[in-house]
Amino acid sequence: MTDTRDPDADRCAYSRTAPARLALSAEQRERADRALAGVPTTHDVWARPGEMVGTALGLVHHAQEVPAQAVVYEQQQHTSWEVIGEQLDVGQQSAHDRYKETLAEWQLALQEPYYPAPPGPPARGPLLQEAAYAPTTAGQRLDAWGREHIQSHRETDHPVTGHLPVLNTAEEMVQVPDALNHPDGDMRTPPDPLARARLTERKAALLDCIAAEEGRAEAAQQAEEVRAIAVQLRAEARESGEGTS
Repeated sequence: MTDTRDPDADRCAYSRTAPARLALSAEQRERADRALAGVPTTHDVWARPGEMVGTALGLVHHAQEVPAQAVVYEQQQHTSWEVIGEQLDVGQQSAHDRYKETLAEWQLALQEPYYPAPPGPPARGPLLQEAAYAPTTAGQRLDAWGREHIQSHRETDHPVTGHLPVLNTAEEMVQVPDALNHPDGDMRTPPDPLARARLTERKAALLDCIAAEEGRAEAAQQAEEVRAIAVQLRAEARESGEGTS
């Protein structure tokens, strides 16, 4: 069955910490799969001299991506650079300098998950790690992998997704405006009014929740104003042929 979830809506349903953790789990799963592939001796007779050393070094090389994603996750958890540096056995500034570009790329990819389109037809590859781009599908696959490969979790329904950080209203009220206010850096692809309409509708729903939970009349008024903007954006989407889903 084809997964028809809207990726933008899917990502918005999670706290920013959850995709970072899923991406870390995915990195570790990939390294585990690479290591497991080297366990059988089935093809040793055809191996070239030195091939095993090269394979082992390749495994070590690719494993370097795991600490980088772990740092991204810790930063989303608001872990200080001082604490991260202690784990890396370096100073606070050295830890920051080592991973600041990785963190900046991650934060940008959350808002702009695709590489800029090349000249010509607009075909863009994903910049955001797959597990963070489609967290629901990735989480299901990681849960299945965990049950299959980790003995202690054979009977666990959700070994990966069962303890992910939950998105709360306060964090969502930061995420959605951030997404709405972030300018798309790819000038070759015009803003998507339908995507913005969905985000705007989500913001209106959040304001409705705040109005109901906190009894704030001004939040209810803001929700109506925001919802009117969403209606206008959906009208623009229809005019541009983007649809109404």
